Amino acid sequence: MKNWRWLLLPLLLLVAMPDSSSFAQSGGSKQEKRAEKKKEQQKKKAKKAEEEGKKRHRKIQTKNVKKRMKRNDKRYQHIDSYDRRPGLIKKLFPRKRPSAN
Repeated sequence: MKNWRWLLLPLLLLVAMPDSSSFAQSGGSKQEKRAEKKKEQQKKKAKKAEEEGKKRHRKIQTKNVKKRMKRNDKRYQHIDSYDRRPGLIKKLFPRKRPSAN
């Protein structure tokens, strides 16, 4: 029964020992800072290009398509419940589609 203490001691030392990441320097080098800055700029450029692409896509649509897109945006913009899975009642009694005949 006394041998369990000798097993417990090394385990406690391993748990109490800080990991190597805590010894790392918190301040990055100039190259790391430049790389981070460059990545942020690339993300901003990509986001801007995406926004411009969306605007261009909307601009070249016909009048009826623009109306439909606007209507759908308004319908789904404020409703978060569409992201959820259907509940038990909706699973048991799904909406029936009209027949083709």
